[in-house]
Amino acid sequence: MMTLSHLVKGALAVFLVAFSNVVLAGSHSKTYTMTVTDAESMEEMVSEWGPLAEALGSILNAEMKLIQVASHTGAAEAMRAGKVDLAFTGPAEYVAINKLTNGEAMIGIARPDYYCGIVVKTADGYTTASDLKGKKISFKQGSTSYHFCPMKLLKDYGIDPLTDIEAVFTSKSLQHPAMVRGDTDAMATNIRTWIKNDRSKEPTGNGDYKVLLRSGDLPMDMIMAGGHIKGEEYDTIKNAIVENEKMLLEALFRGVDANDGTAAHSKYEGTRLVPVKDSDYDVVREMYVAAGMPEFNLE
Repeated sequence: MMTLSHLVKGALAVFLVAFSNVVLAGSHSKTYTMTVTDAESMEEMVSEWGPLAEALGSILNAEMKLIQVASHTGAAEAMRAGKVDLAFTGPAEYVAINKLTNGEAMIGIARPDYYCGIVVKTADGYTTASDLKGKKISFKQGSTSYHFCPMKLLKDYGIDPLTDIEAVFTSKSLQHPAMVRGDTDAMATNIRTWIKNDRSKEPTGNGDYKVLLRSGDLPMDMIMAGGHIKGEEYDTIKNAIVENEKMLLEALFRGVDANDGTAAHSKYEGTRLVPVKDSDYDVVREMYVAAGMPEFNLE
Protein backbone atom coordinates (compact mmCIF):
# COMPACT_ATOMS: atom_id res chain seq x y z
CA MET A 1 0.00 0.00 0.00
CA MET A 2 1.33 3.45 -0.95
CA THR A 3 1.90 5.77 2.04
CA LEU A 4 3.00 9.36 2.54
CA SER A 5 6.40 8.24 3.83
CA HIS A 6 6.95 6.09 0.74
CA LEU A 7 6.11 9.04 -1.48
CA VAL A 8 8.50 11.36 0.34
CA LYS A 9 11.35 8.85 0.27
CA GLY A 10 10.85 8.11 -3.41
CA ALA A 11 10.30 11.63 -4.62
CA LEU A 12 13.91 12.82 -4.59
CA ALA A 13 15.15 9.77 -6.47
CA VAL A 14 12.43 10.18 -9.09
CA PHE A 15 13.25 13.88 -9.40
CA LEU A 16 16.98 13.27 -9.89
CA VAL A 17 16.70 10.56 -12.54
CA ALA A 18 13.79 11.91 -14.57
CA PHE A 19 14.14 15.71 -14.62
CA SER A 20 14.40 17.11 -18.16
CA ASN A 21 13.12 20.20 -19.92
CA VAL A 22 12.45 21.93 -23.23
CA VAL A 23 12.16 25.68 -23.81
CA LEU A 24 9.25 26.46 -26.15
CA ALA A 25 9.29 30.21 -26.67
CA GLY A 26 11.79 32.95 -27.38
CA SER A 27 13.62 35.44 -25.19
CA HIS A 28 11.60 37.14 -22.44
CA SER A 29 12.44 38.82 -19.16
CA LYS A 30 10.37 36.24 -17.25
CA THR A 31 10.49 32.45 -17.46
CA TYR A 32 7.89 30.05 -16.10
CA THR A 33 8.30 26.29 -15.85
CA MET A 34 5.40 23.89 -16.31
CA THR A 35 4.97 20.14 -15.94
CA VAL A 36 2.20 17.60 -16.52
CA THR A 37 2.05 14.89 -13.86
CA ASP A 38 1.01 12.01 -16.13
CA ALA A 39 3.23 12.76 -19.14
CA GLU A 40 5.52 9.79 -19.71
CA SER A 41 8.13 11.41 -21.96
CA MET A 42 9.36 14.78 -23.15
CA GLU A 43 8.11 13.89 -26.65
CA GLU A 44 4.63 13.48 -25.18
CA MET A 45 4.92 16.75 -23.27
CA VAL A 46 5.88 18.75 -26.36
CA SER A 47 3.41 17.10 -28.74
CA GLU A 48 0.39 17.11 -26.44
CA TRP A 49 1.00 20.10 -24.18
CA GLY A 50 3.40 22.30 -26.14
CA PRO A 51 0.67 24.38 -27.83
CA LEU A 52 -0.96 25.18 -24.49
CA ALA A 53 2.35 26.04 -22.85
CA GLU A 54 3.26 28.31 -25.75
CA ALA A 55 -0.11 30.07 -25.53
CA LEU A 56 0.37 30.55 -21.79
CA GLY A 57 3.74 32.13 -22.48
CA SER A 58 2.11 34.47 -24.97
CA ILE A 59 -0.58 35.77 -22.60
CA LEU A 60 1.92 36.11 -19.73
CA ASN A 61 4.60 37.69 -21.94
CA ALA A 62 6.98 35.06 -20.61
CA GLU A 63 9.20 32.25 -21.81
CA MET A 64 7.64 28.87 -21.04
CA LYS A 65 9.81 25.88 -20.21
CA LEU A 66 8.26 22.40 -20.16
CA ILE A 67 9.73 20.10 -17.53
CA GLN A 68 9.07 16.37 -17.59
CA VAL A 69 9.17 14.32 -14.39
CA ALA A 70 8.37 10.66 -13.84
CA SER A 71 5.34 11.00 -11.57
CA HIS A 72 3.38 13.33 -9.31
CA THR A 73 5.93 12.65 -6.57
CA GLY A 74 8.66 13.89 -8.88
CA ALA A 75 6.50 16.91 -9.68
CA ALA A 76 6.07 17.57 -5.96
CA GLU A 77 9.81 17.47 -5.32
CA ALA A 78 10.50 19.73 -8.30
CA MET A 79 7.83 22.18 -7.13
CA ARG A 80 9.16 22.13 -3.58
CA ALA A 81 12.65 22.87 -4.93
CA GLY A 82 11.32 25.83 -6.91
CA LYS A 83 12.03 24.10 -10.24
CA VAL A 84 8.36 23.95 -11.30
CA ASP A 85 6.04 26.96 -11.25
CA LEU A 86 2.87 25.46 -12.75
CA ALA A 87 1.64 21.86 -12.92
CA PHE A 88 -1.24 20.37 -14.88
CA THR A 89 -2.59 17.58 -12.72
CA GLY A 90 -5.61 15.49 -11.76
CA PRO A 91 -7.62 15.65 -8.51
CA ALA A 92 -5.86 12.79 -6.68
CA GLU A 93 -2.44 13.95 -7.80
CA TYR A 94 -3.22 17.49 -6.64
CA VAL A 95 -4.13 16.30 -3.14
CA ALA A 96 -0.84 14.36 -2.90
CA ILE A 97 1.27 17.26 -4.21
CA ASN A 98 -0.53 19.72 -1.95
CA LYS A 99 0.25 17.51 1.05
CA LEU A 100 3.92 17.27 0.10
CA THR A 101 4.34 20.94 -0.83
CA ASN A 102 2.64 24.28 -0.29
CA GLY A 103 1.40 24.40 -3.89
CA GLU A 104 -2.02 25.95 -4.48
CA ALA A 105 -5.03 25.17 -6.63
CA MET A 106 -5.51 27.77 -9.36
CA ILE A 107 -7.54 26.92 -12.49
CA GLY A 108 -9.89 23.98 -13.01
CA ILE A 109 -10.28 22.26 -16.37
CA ALA A 110 -13.68 20.61 -16.38
CA ARG A 111 -14.14 17.12 -17.83
CA PRO A 112 -17.72 16.50 -19.00
CA ASP A 113 -19.17 13.22 -17.68
CA TYR A 114 -16.18 12.76 -15.38
CA TYR A 115 -17.29 10.22 -12.81
CA CYS A 116 -16.38 6.74 -11.69
CA GLY A 117 -18.35 3.53 -11.39
CA ILE A 118 -18.29 -0.21 -10.84
CA VAL A 119 -19.03 -2.25 -13.97
CA VAL A 120 -20.21 -5.88 -13.94
CA LYS A 121 -21.36 -8.45 -16.47
CA THR A 122 -25.15 -8.62 -16.80
CA ALA A 123 -25.10 -12.42 -16.86
CA ASP A 124 -23.56 -12.58 -13.37
CA GLY A 125 -26.78 -11.29 -11.87
CA TYR A 126 -25.38 -8.63 -9.55
CA THR A 127 -28.09 -6.13 -8.64
CA THR A 128 -26.95 -4.40 -5.43
CA ALA A 129 -23.70 -3.27 -3.87
CA SER A 130 -23.89 -6.04 -1.28
CA ASP A 131 -23.59 -8.59 -4.11
CA LEU A 132 -19.95 -7.47 -4.48
CA LYS A 133 -18.88 -8.67 -1.04
CA GLY A 134 -16.09 -11.19 -1.36
CA LYS A 135 -15.69 -10.52 -5.10
CA LYS A 136 -12.60 -9.61 -7.11
CA ILE A 137 -12.67 -6.03 -8.38
CA SER A 138 -9.92 -4.54 -10.55
CA PHE A 139 -8.50 -1.05 -10.01
CA LYS A 140 -5.77 1.10 -11.57
CA GLN A 141 -3.64 2.16 -8.63
CA GLY A 142 -3.17 5.87 -7.99
CA SER A 143 -5.88 7.11 -10.37
CA THR A 144 -8.68 9.40 -9.25
CA SER A 145 -11.41 7.69 -11.28
CA TYR A 146 -9.99 4.15 -11.39
CA HIS A 147 -8.87 3.80 -7.75
CA PHE A 148 -9.74 6.44 -5.16
CA CYS A 149 -13.22 7.39 -6.36
CA PRO A 150 -14.43 3.76 -6.74
CA MET A 151 -13.13 2.86 -3.29
CA LYS A 152 -15.07 5.73 -1.72
CA LEU A 153 -18.09 4.75 -3.82
CA LEU A 154 -17.99 1.24 -2.39
CA LYS A 155 -17.57 2.66 1.12
CA ASP A 156 -20.59 4.93 0.60
CA TYR A 157 -22.66 1.85 -0.27
CA GLY A 158 -21.58 0.01 2.87
CA ILE A 159 -18.79 -2.09 1.32
CA ASP A 160 -15.40 -1.70 2.98
CA PRO A 161 -12.95 -1.73 0.03
CA LEU A 162 -10.11 -2.79 2.31
CA THR A 163 -11.79 -5.86 3.85
CA ASP A 164 -15.04 -6.75 2.05
CA ILE A 165 -13.65 -7.28 -1.47
CA GLU A 166 -10.50 -8.59 -3.12
CA ALA A 167 -8.87 -5.61 -4.84
CA VAL A 168 -6.80 -6.48 -7.92
CA PHE A 169 -4.52 -3.70 -9.16
CA THR A 170 -3.69 -3.77 -12.85
CA SER A 171 -3.42 -1.52 -15.92
CA LYS A 172 -6.51 0.13 -17.40
CA SER A 173 -6.18 -1.80 -20.67
CA LEU A 174 -6.32 -5.16 -18.86
CA GLN A 175 -9.36 -4.50 -16.68
CA HIS A 176 -12.15 -5.16 -19.20
CA PRO A 177 -10.56 -8.30 -20.73
CA ALA A 178 -10.00 -9.74 -17.25
CA MET A 179 -13.67 -9.24 -16.37
CA VAL A 180 -14.78 -10.77 -19.69
CA ARG A 181 -12.64 -13.87 -19.02
CA GLY A 182 -13.96 -14.17 -15.49
CA ASP A 183 -10.58 -13.51 -13.86
CA THR A 184 -12.29 -10.68 -11.99
CA ASP A 185 -15.93 -10.12 -11.10
CA ALA A 186 -16.12 -6.36 -11.63
CA MET A 187 -14.02 -3.38 -12.64
CA ALA A 188 -13.60 0.09 -11.12
CA THR A 189 -13.38 2.59 -13.92
CA ASN A 190 -13.94 5.99 -15.50
CA ILE A 191 -17.31 5.24 -17.07
CA ARG A 192 -17.01 7.56 -20.07
CA THR A 193 -13.61 6.10 -20.98
CA TRP A 194 -14.82 2.52 -20.51
CA ILE A 195 -17.78 3.12 -22.84
CA LYS A 196 -15.51 4.62 -25.49
CA ASN A 197 -12.60 2.17 -25.29
CA ASP A 198 -14.26 -1.11 -24.31
CA ARG A 199 -18.04 -1.40 -24.41
CA SER A 200 -18.45 0.38 -27.73
CA LYS A 201 -16.13 -2.10 -29.46
CA GLU A 202 -18.26 -5.13 -28.65
CA PRO A 203 -21.29 -5.95 -30.85
CA THR A 204 -23.54 -6.70 -27.88
CA GLY A 205 -21.70 -4.61 -25.31
CA ASN A 206 -24.70 -2.50 -24.40
CA GLY A 207 -26.55 -5.55 -23.12
CA ASP A 208 -23.71 -7.67 -21.80
CA TYR A 209 -22.51 -5.19 -19.17
CA LYS A 210 -24.00 -2.73 -16.75
CA VAL A 211 -22.84 0.00 -14.41
CA LEU A 212 -23.83 -1.29 -11.00
CA LEU A 213 -22.68 1.76 -9.00
CA ARG A 214 -22.08 5.36 -10.11
CA SER A 215 -20.46 8.32 -8.35
CA GLY A 216 -21.33 11.96 -8.71
CA ASP A 217 -19.20 14.19 -10.91
CA LEU A 218 -15.57 14.37 -9.81
CA PRO A 219 -13.63 17.56 -9.09
CA MET A 220 -11.87 19.10 -12.07
CA ASP A 221 -8.39 18.49 -13.36
CA MET A 222 -6.38 21.64 -12.77
CA ILE A 223 -3.47 23.93 -13.24
CA MET A 224 -1.85 24.41 -9.84
CA ALA A 225 0.84 26.87 -8.82
CA GLY A 226 3.93 26.29 -6.70
CA GLY A 227 3.89 27.86 -3.27
CA HIS A 228 6.51 30.39 -4.39
CA ILE A 229 3.94 31.87 -6.81
CA LYS A 230 2.13 34.19 -4.41
CA GLY A 231 0.00 37.28 -4.07
CA GLU A 232 -0.08 39.58 -7.06
CA GLU A 233 1.85 37.15 -9.28
CA TYR A 234 -0.58 34.33 -8.51
CA ASP A 235 -3.57 36.58 -9.24
CA THR A 236 -2.02 37.89 -12.45
CA ILE A 237 -1.53 34.38 -13.86
CA LYS A 238 -4.99 33.20 -12.75
CA ASN A 239 -6.77 36.24 -14.15
CA ALA A 240 -4.86 36.07 -17.44
CA ILE A 241 -5.92 32.46 -17.92
CA VAL A 242 -9.59 33.22 -17.23
CA GLU A 243 -9.57 36.29 -19.50
CA ASN A 244 -7.94 34.36 -22.35
CA GLU A 245 -9.97 31.15 -21.97
CA LYS A 246 -10.97 30.88 -25.64
CA MET A 247 -7.40 31.24 -26.93
CA LEU A 248 -6.01 28.78 -24.39
CA LEU A 249 -8.64 26.13 -25.10
CA GLU A 250 -7.97 26.42 -28.82
CA ALA A 251 -4.29 25.82 -28.03
CA LEU A 252 -5.13 22.87 -25.78
CA PHE A 253 -7.04 21.17 -28.59
CA ARG A 254 -4.12 21.58 -30.97
CA GLY A 255 -2.24 19.04 -28.89
CA VAL A 256 -1.55 15.81 -30.76
CA ASP A 257 -1.18 12.35 -29.23
CA ALA A 258 2.50 11.48 -29.47
CA ASN A 259 1.74 7.80 -30.11
CA ASP A 260 -0.93 7.79 -32.81
CA GLY A 261 -1.26 11.36 -34.08
CA THR A 262 -4.90 11.74 -32.97
CA ALA A 263 -6.32 14.62 -30.94
CA ALA A 264 -4.73 14.41 -27.50
CA HIS A 265 -7.43 16.07 -25.42
CA SER A 266 -10.83 14.95 -26.69
CA LYS A 267 -11.83 14.13 -23.10
CA TYR A 268 -11.96 17.88 -22.47
CA GLU A 269 -14.43 18.69 -25.25
CA GLY A 270 -16.95 21.17 -23.91
CA THR A 271 -14.65 22.23 -21.08
CA ARG A 272 -14.23 25.58 -19.32
CA LEU A 273 -11.30 27.16 -17.50
CA VAL A 274 -12.54 28.32 -14.09
CA PRO A 275 -10.91 29.35 -10.80
CA VAL A 276 -10.83 26.61 -8.14
CA LYS A 277 -9.86 26.52 -4.49
CA ASP A 278 -8.29 23.90 -2.28
CA SER A 279 -11.51 23.03 -0.45
CA ASP A 280 -13.06 21.91 -3.76
CA TYR A 281 -10.82 18.83 -3.41
CA ASP A 282 -11.78 17.82 0.14
CA VAL A 283 -13.95 15.06 -1.32
CA VAL A 284 -10.79 13.58 -2.87
CA ARG A 285 -9.15 13.59 0.55
CA GLU A 286 -12.12 11.53 1.75
CA MET A 287 -11.40 9.13 -1.11
CA TYR A 288 -7.83 8.66 0.13
CA VAL A 289 -9.19 7.82 3.58
CA ALA A 290 -11.58 5.24 2.09
CA ALA A 291 -8.62 3.71 0.24
CA GLY A 292 -6.69 3.29 3.50
CA MET A 293 -4.46 6.36 3.16
CA PRO A 294 -5.63 8.80 5.86
CA GLU A 295 -2.27 10.60 5.84
CA PHE A 296 -3.49 12.57 2.81
CA ASN A 297 -6.40 14.04 4.74
CA LEU A 298 -6.12 17.59 6.10
CA GLU A 299 -6.37 16.49 9.71
